Amino acid sequence: MKNLILLINGFHWRAVTLTVSKMKKEMGRFFQPPFLVTLLLLCFSPVFSSCQQNEKVVLDAYQLRVNGKVDEAKDQLDLILKEDSTNALAHFEMARTLNYMNMMGSEQADRHLSKALELDPGNVIYAYYNAGNCFLKAYIALQRGSDNAKTFVNKSCEEFVNVLELEPNYTEALMYLVEFYGILPPNLGGDKTKAEKYAQQLEGLDKFYGAKARLVMMPEGTDMVEYWQKYISENGESCKALKELGVACIFKDDIEGAKKHFEKAMNLDKSQNIRLLDLARYHQMKVMQSRDAAAEELPKSKVYIEQYLETTPAPIPPMRAYALGMLAKAEMFMQNQEESQKLLEAAEVLDPYFSRAFGIPSLALFEPPTEINHHFSSFFSPF
Repeated sequence: MKNLILLINGFHWRAVTLTVSKMKKEMGRFFQPPFLVTLLLLCFSPVFSSCQQNEKVVLDAYQLRVNGKVDEAKDQLDLILKEDSTNALAHFEMARTLNYMNMMGSEQADRHLSKALELDPGNVIYAYYNAGNCFLKAYIALQRGSDNAKTFVNKSCEEFVNVLELEPNYTEALMYLVEFYGILPPNLGGDKTKAEKYAQQLEGLDKFYGAKARLVMMPEGTDMVEYWQKYISENGESCKALKELGVACIFKDDIEGAKKHFEKAMNLDKSQNIRLLDLARYHQMKVMQSRDAAAEELPKSKVYIEQYLETTPAPIPPMRAYALGMLAKAEMFMQNQEESQKLLEAAEVLDPYFSRAFGIPSLALFEPPTEINHHFSSFFSPF
């Protein structure tokens, strides 16, 4: 009888000479549960270790981007994908990086995102990002009054439904569907019946999002301050509810009320320091409505931005750069061109690709690519 040689991951494990009868007995012991466990560990531990290493190098690239080193992040992801073009996480983070570099999106970013979805179709993190990406394209089409805006809207809604097929209780995905179907007119993809269905689903899942969804379905002119005050009296104070109440105050030009509620939210969660930028943007919006208000409103805006920059823990480089960009705009409006240019240069040192948009960048941009995104940013509200 020939030597029986067992190979595990390319290594000769053992070689024995067996008679036919002894072979049967030996094979019986070979497939006992303890031995199988050991065998499986030997076979799969290198694979598991490799997966961990692949994830680590992608997370290193992500960390570079969060630290404002976007070009270095992209270069690292390029190297990872040259070595392994089937690394779904690397394709996903590359798509996020390219979209960060160009907020209007690009075909290259879309290709990487499509590849990530193809390689890992059951990944709800990728699916939710893809739906949000489609949502942004729909919003841009709506803003431009494009003839194909409804097509973009329908596509984004389909992608959010796909998210729900992977995770039926994904509250943020449901909320996007409520807003699109509940706010838009039928000729642009709105559908009150569908919005009501998703609103009821949310009410059964989550008190806050259920209340937020119900507000979408209420008549125009509903007093949002009273609505959120009642919600808080029944359910207690939370960061999300306090933020909504603060925003409702902003819409009533009650900036002191907004400040009070935002401060409560910040006391509950330090990451809510971003609300200071909402207060700053309110004063800048007043100037956008009337240039004559610049002398009064812009110094107030600067105070909130400076407060944000001094918060602890310190904002990450991309957010610090965005805040400096806001200060630069204020100085420019006040005809302080030299100071404005200095601030812009300082912002670009922190992050050359920081957002120049008026809207505050969503913190979802800076969540690790391996974590489920539970951020929600309405495209139908400036706050």
